[in-house]
Formats: sequence, C-alpha cells, structure tokens
Amino acid sequence: MNPTNEDFIFRPARLARQKDILFDRATYTAFPHVVRLDGDELLLAFRQAPKEERIRHTHPRSIITVLRSKDLGETWQIEVASQLGAGGGQEFAMIRLGKGKVTGALAMHEVVPQDESVRASIPVAHQHEYAYSNAGAYWCWSRNFGLTWRLQDAVLIDSNIQPSAPPIRLKDGTLLCPAYGIRRKGGTYQSVLYRSEDRGATWSKAITVARGSLKTRGYCETALLETEPGHILAMHRIEGVKVGTRGYFWWNESSDGGNSWSRPRPTGILSGACPRLLRLHDGRILLTYGRRFEPYGLYASLSEDSGHTWCDTALLLRKAPNGDQGYSSSIELEAGRIFTACYAQNRRGTTGVTGTFWQLP
Repeated sequence: MNPTNEDFIFRPARLARQKDILFDRATYTAFPHVVRLDGDELLLAFRQAPKEERIRHTHPRSIITVLRSKDLGETWQIEVASQLGAGGGQEFAMIRLGKGKVTGALAMHEVVPQDESVRASIPVAHQHEYAYSNAGAYWCWSRNFGLTWRLQDAVLIDSNIQPSAPPIRLKDGTLLCPAYGIRRKGGTYQSVLYRSEDRGATWSKAITVARGSLKTRGYCETALLETEPGHILAMHRIEGVKVGTRGYFWWNESSDGGNSWSRPRPTGILSGACPRLLRLHDGRILLTYGRRFEPYGLYASLSEDSGHTWCDTALLLRKAPNGDQGYSSSIELEAGRIFTACYAQNRRGTTGVTGTFWQLP
C-alpha cells in the first residue's frame, strides 16, 4: 500500500533556529551523529564522499569526518577536522564513555572501481554503485576526546551487517549495538543487536530484534532506547513491504535487557528514513526523523508512555526541498532546549549537514 497525507498534522517547533553546518558542492555529505563532551563541547561525525552525477552510497574515497564545536554548536572547526574509515566509511554512530574516551559503531564497506571487481574478488551488486562488499560493523574508539582515531583501536563486531543508529549503554553498564543486514542468501533485512559487558572489547553473537520476511517486510536502521532499567524500546524502518503500508515506523520492546523481543507493530508515523530516539530530562521520549513524503522536512514526535503511543501533532523542525534528507541526531543542551543535526539538500542540490536549535513544548 502507498501512504497518504490525510492524517498528518504538524505545527512549527517553538523558537526553531537554523544553522547550515557544512555544505560542500564537491562532496556528498550525510548521516550525522552528534555527542556532547565536557562543558560546551560537541562532536559531530558524518560521511563524506566525492559528489557525482547521481547519489551513490559507495565510493573508494568515502570517509568519516569528525567536527568539533566548543560553543554548543554555534560554530564548528571545519578546517581542523579529524577522520576515520578511509576507503569505505559509511556511517559512524558515536557514544561517549567518559574520561576522554569516545567510541562508536562504524559501518564499513570495501569499495573498488567496477573494472577491478574480479581482481579484488568484490562483486558488482548494483549497477549504480561501485563494486563493494559489506565489511561489517567495527567498534572504534578515541582515547583523546575524538582528536585522533588509531587503527589499532578497533574491533570487529560482526561481518556483513551494518550499524546505523547509535549504540546505547544500559543502567547496568552493558553496551547494546543495533545493526541490520540480510542474514541469509535470498532473504530480507533482519534487525539485530550485539551485547558487550566489557566496554566494547568483546561482543556477543547477534540477537534478533525483529525478523523480516519476504512475505511481509524487512526491518532495518533500528534505534534502541532503555525506557526503564532492563526495558528497551526498538523503533524500525521497514523495507521490501509486501504486507502493510510502506514508509511507516514499526516498534517492539524487550523487558529482559534486549535478550527477547515482542512482535513488531506499526506506529502510524510516516517517514521513509530512519528513526532516532532520545530520552529527555522530563522523562518524555523524543523521536526525530526525516519525512520523505510531502510535506518534506525534519520532524519530531513526543511520547509520554515509553513509546507505546505518540502525540497526534508532529513538530516541524526544518523544511526540506525534497525527500533526500533525514538521519537525524539530537542532544538536549539544557532542560527543554534541543539541538538536532540532520542532513538535507539545499535548493542548489548540494547535500550537507544542518543544525536546528529548538524548544520543547
């Protein structure tokens, strides 16, 4: 089924103020993640690759750029950015562990030109992409507040899967890393997670969060949030929809720390991109998302019951000229004041990273 706009109600977010963080006409810039360090310092990681005639999600020069702000996102140190994931960095979802350690899950590809496919033993899977393989999810960390990223400070979480939303740390200290992938040949997307009890040094085998089916739908780009100790909410993008309406988020939950999960259910929230979750100081849950259906834009929804239901009226954070946008990341700068990073095209067709400062209702 195709979605409709008949039931979509929204209003502008309070005191929304826009900032264009980086728009470079020579690069495709997307998939930002932001974390707060000490004081007024923010760290922002995103993918950059040379811009081509059509959007590609692979490139031999794709890399993760890490920017720093020391005034809560008002200005960014673009000229002295650090980098990681050379040769196929797709996305880097960060979390701060304290004492200068910033870490996260790197979605890594191996990428070569199409005419090197045979010699590299990497197939051309899509005619509009380079020859690439999914190298998997890597846990990477910096010991000095994200200033440098040493090659030896990385471990493989699992191969042939892709992280997207940020990892979370449970109240008991356990790290959970969400990811997704096609787990068997001829299958569809499955949502999984990995557990670490030792701050990311080792990881468990994959635990299924939502099992996709070719007869119904696949689940991907899953976001996790601990709503109460041991109780976890999962929000999914869906793909390959055979039953249901495309573009909607689905959700399920775990009451045992992520080891077992309820059956996924639809939320009624239409996006077409990935969900991102944040627990607010007042106890509510914030969901931000890019809407790839008219009216295009970056939106937010709020829940007061641990994600079981969501407010009827969405908040418009930032308008967008088209559907090539989304993959948001938010932090609460102070009680009720939010900074949300996102990617979108400007009216000249250049993709870049945006920032929106706004106030909760």
